Amino acid sequence: MLIHTDEALLKLIGNRIRELRKERELSLRDVAFKIGMEPSNLSVIENGKSNPQILTFARIASALNVGLNDLFNFDFDFQTFADQPQKYQARKHEK
Repeated sequence: MLIHTDEALLKLIGNRIRELRKERELSLRDVAFKIGMEPSNLSVIENGKSNPQILTFARIASALNVGLNDLFNFDFDFQTFADQPQKYQARKHEK
């Protein structure tokens, strides 16, 4: 599957997280508790409705006992994706 939009990429990552969680027979509540997150917030990530920070992905991977790279283990056409308009903008930090 080629990913052309921000939304499609986030949905694919969320589906991957859900798949790994279910393979380990863990509930949303189990994983959320391990990472100090509300289950509803984890659900939003799994449904591709959130653009989490990399540290959140690292905590999810740790809770699932997988490498961070396992969350992103899918085919991805970087050039096609780069050519599409962004929906999510990088956060601006004050100096």
